[in-house]
Amino acid sequence: FNVDFRHPPSEVIDAVTRALATAQIQHVSADPPPNCVLMDFTESYGRYAVRYLLTDLVADDPTDSVVRTWIFAALKRANLALSIPAHALFVTEESGDRKAAKSRADLTLRIAALGKVDLFSQLSEPDRAELAASLRPAPFAKNEVITRQGAEAHWLYLVGAGEVSIRVAAEAGLEREVAHLGAGTFFGEMSLLTGEPRSATAVALTDVECLRLDKAAFQEIIQRRPELADHVAEMLARRRVELAAAREGLDQEASARRLAADKSDLLRRIRGFFGLSGGAGSAPG
Repeated sequence: FNVDFRHPPSEVIDAVTRALATAQIQHVSADPPPNCVLMDFTESYGRYAVRYLLTDLVADDPTDSVVRTWIFAALKRANLALSIPAHALFVTEESGDRKAAKSRADLTLRIAALGKVDLFSQLSEPDRAELAASLRPAPFAKNEVITRQGAEAHWLYLVGAGEVSIRVAAEAGLEREVAHLGAGTFFGEMSLLTGEPRSATAVALTDVECLRLDKAAFQEIIQRRPELADHVAEMLARRRVELAAAREGLDQEASARRLAADKSDLLRRIRGFFGLSGGAGSAPG
């Protein structure tokens, strides 16, 4: 596959290698692991190859197809563009007005996606627009691991299209599905807001289009409006207590006590993680 020279080879190789390191693709051997190499230079792009060992030579073409799909998604997540013929640049060149219109339409969709997340319901329209502009496209191929339980990754995913399985570790090295998410949902909020390691593994059941919200983008807003920390802690604590009440059969009084305690703990951790005044130390992670 060919990637434009605007992107350093080290970035291309790293993005593809990291994506394939977590892959469990049928007919691809895990030992030795797949690797990405820069094969050649041309006038306008670098030519790369992914090398891997097939466990079934009969399945070569279908397996190559799956690997290319994973490479395409990995490059798109990293904002690394596949090369196109130089003359095609003139054919596909867009006017400034058209690009601006597409950007406005894309921003509108992102703002609408954020509007579906109750954690951000207290944001003003300008704050929501600012946050929406910082969202990064994050596509994943079918069966790709989006995030793994125990990993440290300080961002949240909004699911725009596709289906995601949320799984937790069970006995004997197995995993148990605890949630099945679709378009309009989100996950990873605790890692974004408190820095704690991922509590579950997320796997793409289909090709999935996500938007990724990083800590740095939200930090700018919450430091400007530290009162948001209280709202966010309330929402997270309420969600946690509702699950506990259903699982443990808590009565109203017990739920209220749990809510107050969880909110206080979460507020302390959020303030510490984002460096807000009044924080009681750093959050874990």
